[in-house]
Amino acid sequence: MNAEQYEAVFHKMKDKLYRYAFRFVKDSESAEDVVQDVMYKLWQKREEADGIENLEAWLMVLTRNRSLDMLRKVKDNHVSVDEAYTVSDQAPVADKLMETADLMSLLMSCLNQLPEKQRSIFHLREIEQMTYEEIAQQTGYNLDDVKVNLFRARKHIQRMVSKTDTFGLYQHNITHG
Repeated sequence: MNAEQYEAVFHKMKDKLYRYAFRFVKDSESAEDVVQDVMYKLWQKREEADGIENLEAWLMVLTRNRSLDMLRKVKDNHVSVDEAYTVSDQAPVADKLMETADLMSLLMSCLNQLPEKQRSIFHLREIEQMTYEEIAQQTGYNLDDVKVNLFRARKHIQRMVSKTDTFGLYQHNITHG
């Protein structure tokens, strides 16, 4: 891989890697650091890069691993809804801002309740728009495991949304407190 090819890969992948890293580290500066580390690793391995069968999947795996390494070192991983909202590729129409923020908050709450495996698979499929095969290749899970975990993640989110009233607040059963 020459410098021109590296630059093309960098510009193609930087936003996708950032969004993926942000999903783990929940901090914009940390996500940027992860992307920088991953792209530095690619530069170090540039002579071997042509031999990598699926460069995008390899970069996503590096991003996940580097993000998890960073989380092990950091204890406070809180993020505001406003900061998570800025990850979006496009700014929403002004009159939809509150509705979108509420939906983002609900979705983030639902996603945070998922086991890590389901959350990661859901992110790769629904956010990164990867195919089942690409997810299996990237994560090392078999295809059936990917499908089952994605199904379970979607069902959990569907259950949580159905328990939410029109104001985005969880409905509570009076008999259960």
